[in-house]
Amino acid sequence: MRAGRALRQIVIARLRSQIPGVPVVDKPTEKTPMPYIVLGPSYWNDASVECIEAREVTLQIDAFDKRTNKGALEDLTDDISAALNGWADEVALTMHPLRVTLVRVMDDPDGVSAHGLVSVEAMVEG
Repeated sequence: MRAGRALRQIVIARLRSQIPGVPVVDKPTEKTPMPYIVLGPSYWNDASVECIEAREVTLQIDAFDKRTNKGALEDLTDDISAALNGWADEVALTMHPLRVTLVRVMDDPDGVSAHGLVSVEAMVEG
């Protein structure tokens, strides 16, 4: 399995174990109850050196709740940040600990939801 896909899977597993009672999905459906966490877009830059293939991966974790619950969404983005910042699963993937680089809470353009965003970076090999 490639590093980007492996990283998404271990992040989902970590969030499910650290934030019980909140669904964590790779793609929500209309039936996914709010609040929920979903893995959003990702991108990577080549960070290879002479003898090691590596990537600097940025992964966006999104959280959604009803528009009236922005305070609860702030708490949820704090929980996501606490679960991921400084964490690594070096058994599943050769990686450095994750680093939270951005957290935002805003109204979603759908007019119904509030949207939280947590951006993390990780250096991964392979």
